[in-house]
Amino acid sequence: MTRLRFEVLWHYPMAVLFFLLLAGTALTPISASAQTGYTGIFGGGPIYKNPTTTISELENSGFTEVIVWSVEVSSTGDLNLNGEFPLTSAGVYVGNQTYPSFASTLATLKEGTVKRITLSIGSSNVGDWQDIEALVNAQGTGSTSILYKDFQALKTAIPSLDAIDFDDENNQDSSSMTAFAVMLGNLGYHVEPDAYDNSSFWTGVVTQINTQLAGTVDAVHLQAYAGGAGNTPCSGWNFGTVPVLPGLEASEDTPAEVQTTMTSWHSQCNILGGFLWLYDTIAGDNTASQYANAINAAVGSTTNSTGAYNVSGVYTDGTSFTTGGLDGNGYAYSSDLLGSTVSWNGSTFTLGPANSADAWSSTTIPLTSGKYSTLNLLASGVNGDQASQTFVVNYTDGTSTTVTQSLSDWYTPQSYSGESEAKIMAYRDTSSGGQDDRTFYLYGYSFALNNSKTVKNLTLPNNRDVVVLGFALQ
Repeated sequence: MTRLRFEVLWHYPMAVLFFLLLAGTALTPISASAQTGYTGIFGGGPIYKNPTTTISELENSGFTEVIVWSVEVSSTGDLNLNGEFPLTSAGVYVGNQTYPSFASTLATLKEGTVKRITLSIGSSNVGDWQDIEALVNAQGTGSTSILYKDFQALKTAIPSLDAIDFDDENNQDSSSMTAFAVMLGNLGYHVEPDAYDNSSFWTGVVTQINTQLAGTVDAVHLQAYAGGAGNTPCSGWNFGTVPVLPGLEASEDTPAEVQTTMTSWHSQCNILGGFLWLYDTIAGDNTASQYANAINAAVGSTTNSTGAYNVSGVYTDGTSFTTGGLDGNGYAYSSDLLGSTVSWNGSTFTLGPANSADAWSSTTIPLTSGKYSTLNLLASGVNGDQASQTFVVNYTDGTSTTVTQSLSDWYTPQSYSGESEAKIMAYRDTSSGGQDDRTFYLYGYSFALNNSKTVKNLTLPNNRDVVVLGFALQ
């Protein structure tokens, strides 16, 4: 990717990159495991500079990987984060001298939705991978080499680290990269190439690495923005059983646009996850969870797994459809009126993609793991008012919270207790592409949770006439 380091240094505070994360404290070789996908986000300075707010936002966002960007490698082997945060010197961890809480800060992320913490090496910056090649050629990758000592020191000081992202955009020497990756695998790290061009190089080097130490590379980050704009994980990037996780850029795409693109890729070639560039540009604006939810919804939205969208309830004006719509009788919300997001009760909901499955009914919805006080829902009754409906929030310890809530029909608001009018619209769409020019509503509901327990999922009423369009945890 042609992302430049000055984008972070000068335009935004540096965010800490968070992406695919597997816990592990022992310095033992990685082992082959079933391939999976992660929902990742790259970031820099905001993580270590302002952890009070950013860590809470990220650990509860729904992202499962945080990729801390970008580690620089000097000609002597010293490691430095973003040119301002020394990590190692002469093979010894020195990061606590600049940011004493960095290690504990990263560990805190794993108390929420994050399952992997990754450090990214390189970028469009020339020097890092050239230095790695020179060091490997001069010293090898044995226990006496500086690179071995550096990454062993990092793993010891920050045991929550799981993987190293290889963002080599200008050197691409397969021999030294393979030796370096195998060394990292033997130290207990996974490796994730971060590609935007030269697919033949990356497919070749991944094969070499995993041939020498099976399971070392367990995912590939594919940049599909900036210098990688036009890339698709469905063509030209075949790594066999290693999943390709494509990335999009927050400054270029809204959460709804990210979901639409990721959904298309998932439909075409079954991507298992994806990532967002860059947390620095959205830190603190309350959209991190929207982007995470967009990717999570996309990679599951075309499957028959529990919790997948199973109602097509929103269409663009003028669109004909045969799905039955929101109510099963050929009527749907207008996406032109509803928009891609709805704000209510302090939450901003990213809606599912219009003209496809984008709502839930009579199913169980997986919730973002974490401890929360409130669950906000956007929902409506159809085919009449739906009184005394049962919603069950299940926790990971096997207990649950049951809420009984009445829902008004989307045309006849009854102002039930606990019900608010979240969105009022001047018409609804018909299956023939026309409009029903009456007033229709989308309602908001807020359920209290046990904030000492970790949520698992939400079981909806077994009633097709209760339809949920979005949820948010607070």
